[in-house]
Amino acid sequence: MKDFISNLYNKENNEELYVFNVTHTFCIIGALLLCGVVRFVFKDIRAMYLTFGILAFYILTMVEGNRTLKLRRSIILMSVGLNFIYMPLMYYLSGMDMSVMPIYFMFGIMYSVLQIKPKYAAILGTVEIVFYSILLTFGRSSALYNDNVVTSSGIYYSGTIIALITVGVFTGCILRFRFIFYDLANAAAEKLESEAMDAYIAKDMFLINTSHEIRTPMNAIVGNVDLLLDQDVSEKVSEDVYNILNSCNALLSITDELMDLSRSETGEVDLFVSTYDLSELLMEVINMMTVRLTESNIGFFVDINSNIPKFLYGDSSKIRQLFVNLLNNAVKFTPKGRISMRVDYRPVSHETIELIVDIEDTGIGIMKEEIGSLFKRSGNKDTGNKADAAGSGLGLSICADIVNEMDGEISVKSEYRSGSVFTFKIPQRFTSMDTIAYIPESDRIRILVFEKDEEYSGHMMKVLASLNLAADIARNEQDLERLMNVGRYDYVFVANERDRECRNVFANRLISEKIVALCNISDNVLIPEASTVLTRPVHILNIAALVRNETNSYVRDITQKGGFECPAATLLVVDDNYTNLNVASAILEKYNANVLTALSGMDCLRIIGEQDVDMVFLDYMMPEMNGIDTLEKIRQIPGSRIASMPVIALTANVVGGAREMFLEAGFDDFMAKPVSIDKMEKMLRKYLRRDLIVPKNPAGSKRL
Repeated sequence: MKDFISNLYNKENNEELYVFNVTHTFCIIGALLLCGVVRFVFKDIRAMYLTFGILAFYILTMVEGNRTLKLRRSIILMSVGLNFIYMPLMYYLSGMDMSVMPIYFMFGIMYSVLQIKPKYAAILGTVEIVFYSILLTFGRSSALYNDNVVTSSGIYYSGTIIALITVGVFTGCILRFRFIFYDLANAAAEKLESEAMDAYIAKDMFLINTSHEIRTPMNAIVGNVDLLLDQDVSEKVSEDVYNILNSCNALLSITDELMDLSRSETGEVDLFVSTYDLSELLMEVINMMTVRLTESNIGFFVDINSNIPKFLYGDSSKIRQLFVNLLNNAVKFTPKGRISMRVDYRPVSHETIELIVDIEDTGIGIMKEEIGSLFKRSGNKDTGNKADAAGSGLGLSICADIVNEMDGEISVKSEYRSGSVFTFKIPQRFTSMDTIAYIPESDRIRILVFEKDEEYSGHMMKVLASLNLAADIARNEQDLERLMNVGRYDYVFVANERDRECRNVFANRLISEKIVALCNISDNVLIPEASTVLTRPVHILNIAALVRNETNSYVRDITQKGGFECPAATLLVVDDNYTNLNVASAILEKYNANVLTALSGMDCLRIIGEQDVDMVFLDYMMPEMNGIDTLEKIRQIPGSRIASMPVIALTANVVGGAREMFLEAGFDDFMAKPVSIDKMEKMLRKYLRRDLIVPKNPAGSKRL
């Protein structure tokens, strides 16, 4: 009994139960007091018995409500007993005293209205008001002819005071405890909001720190690998180093994917829009998937419309996440066969296009009944189909969230055990008329293709045709020899797997064409006559880079990086990590620049104050004074030279929105670690004054 009573007023109970117990305790106490009052006010003993009865009924329903937790049922029973039995009978026993009973009737109505939910309170209260109105009307007409009506002024005043006190205390107690719980609920909500915000900030800091800790050592690896590739090393070493570089890039891509995934777990999507290079985004995505598929038996084919605008305006990190999530989904459920990525567009207006992407696989497919819920966040159900095999389905639901936020659409077509096609369409503004893979005078270039099978040959011919490049196919060794003898070709694309077939052809003639070896990412080049390596999958981006004599991770040994020098430029690199300083300095020294280094923001300010610096690469995460604080101090230094000096944010923080944060802080641009020669060269070409850049001495360079 003691435990039961103590549990009645436990504040850990929910609001309804706590208010129920407290207010009904007051009702029971009031009923006890009323028993004494009734004994003196009412001459009829039946009034006291009736009050004892309602007291017992209150106790029983209170105990039952706590036992079953069906509070609404208990309150309705108590309300019916009070309003439709006790009150009318007391009204009758009081001789239908018009002075006091209406106040008690108000007490009964207040009990119903304040105790149960509005919908039920409205119904019950309306019924009670109608019932009491009829009762009072009947009582008034009866009282005119009733000699037993209590008319004593003492009873009139005492009864009224007791009635008002009873109703006031009861109503005040209920409202007071309601307000207490509302205050407690608001305080709890504010506390939860504060804790959620702290957790959100803590998670953001964790992501930033994790990104920084991963990218700092990766910066040293990628930077030194890039420098090694720029040296005169053997083909075998070059192949091995390229494998290291591609694996590092894949690791960074996966790290970024995990960052984006953890930030999107709440379902909220924040877009950070800026101008981006679509070709660079696609190359990153293709590179990551190529490395992932290295050990698989899955063919990867890429088809990109060469007329898509090159520079778009949107959230590149979220678009990249769409590609990665859908491609990863295809890889998971395609044990063998092929995966195709098609990138197309549709003009919408003079400044907007609709980017259209299809990810097709020959995997296990999806059951029709599961397609409707594929993009919803749901738990895993073991039904054995593709939607469930994805686990929680979070990756696809995140894709749907991103596409919806971009005012686009995402869909899927699939046949169970026959593969799937995921499609997303998103509107994007374009900022220039440059296309993604333009080749000048493409109609003058002729190419001969000697691929490993018909599927690869057919795909290669489709890619070349989309670039308006004339091409022929050699089906076998005899075709290769005949075509090379009778035709004039600028390039001969030879599959690395057909090295034996082309060996005699190349050995018996003077080669005037540029031989391009078509290799998988992990292959060693088996064709000694090849001057260039083109890594599969072949698509318009690496073909265009090859023809334009550019360098990227898919077109190797075309030209040496660094076609210019800046001997008159003074460049400052600021980083608290010695390894990062050494890597960045070694890259910049390739351009014959005067390179200065600083280990802190204070060192940076001192050097800028003492020397004329033309460009600054400034790390963000440094002790005492971070990059943004340092930049603010730099911009406070008087002089037009400082005002026009480009400052590039050099950071390992690539969490969504980082670029926008640095640009808003006043940086001229943002360069994510790891630093490579390509990234550094782009920054130098873009921001260094034109009078400081001079062509590299041709005699001092080697042709690869």
